[in-house]
Order: sequence, then structure tokens, then C-alpha cells
Amino acid sequence: MSLDLYIKTNAPVIKRGTGVYVREDGKNRELKTMAEVQEYFPDADLSQIKVFEYETNDVWHENITHNMNKMAGQVPIGVHTLYEYLWRPDEIGITHITREYAVAVFNGLMYMKEHKKDLLPFEPPINPETGTRWGSYDLLVEFCASLVDAIMSIDYTKEQYELYASR
Repeated sequence: MSLDLYIKTNAPVIKRGTGVYVREDGKNRELKTMAEVQEYFPDADLSQIKVFEYETNDVWHENITHNMNKMAGQVPIGVHTLYEYLWRPDEIGITHITREYAVAVFNGLMYMKEHKKDLLPFEPPINPETGTRWGSYDLLVEFCASLVDAIMSIDYTKEQYELYASR
């Protein structure tokens, strides 16, 4: 299970991709180039795969494992937590990108950076069979930083951008 968080617009945007996704370290991501596809799937028949342009209303979209919700719940942002701002924004009355939302997520990110030692105990355990962890402190920091970057790249004062969490 995972969280898919979207920033959506009414005006479609053009994106490029391969349509090939991988799941690694607690998140799904699209492979953007044929070189990446070849690297992940060296023995696959790539003749039917290509980089293409497509139209979408998703300005930004990221995915993160639900394993990180316990850590996000430890990050206070006013009367709420980072968990509520990311996983359940609709339940705290947030449906669109606003200055207040941007500041809240940024403050959550700064809290995480300042309290890393306190948050590390909330990382998911290491799988003894694989020696890997499904999600990490760094993954949640990267997720929040990407969200803040996306918000800073749009002009939410001139256009309404919907925030949508699929969980």
C-alpha cells in the first residue's frame, strides 16, 4: 500500500515518459528514458517501448509507501502533523495548494532535518531476508522536498491547483 499525492490543474500539461514503472525503496517511479528501461530490464524486448509525450492534468505526482506514515505522524505542524498534511489533507480542510499549505509542508521538512535522531526510530524495520528497508527517513525527506519544489514552481496565486491524496 502506498500514498499517491497529486497537484492537479485545469489546464493540461505535456509530459514525457516511457510508461514503464519500477518500485524501489518504498516508492513507485516512472522510468523517463530508454537507457533507464534498458538498465532495469536488460533482457526485455524493448521494441514496443518508447519515450512518448502525453497530456495530463497532473502537475506533480509522487508515490511513497504507507510505511512512512508513522514517522510523518511524529512531525508536528501546528495542531496537526505532517501525516495529516500529506496523507489526509482533505480531512483537515485542504483541497488546494495555498501559501499556508506550502509553509506547513516546508516547516515539516525543516522539523525533520532538525530532528533526524528523534525520527529514525520510526523507520520501517530491515527485512532480514533481503537486508533492505521498505521506506526510510531519507525517502520521506526527499518526498517533502520534491513537494515543496513543485509548489514553488507553480503560481498558485493566479490559478487554483487541486491537491489530491489517493491512499
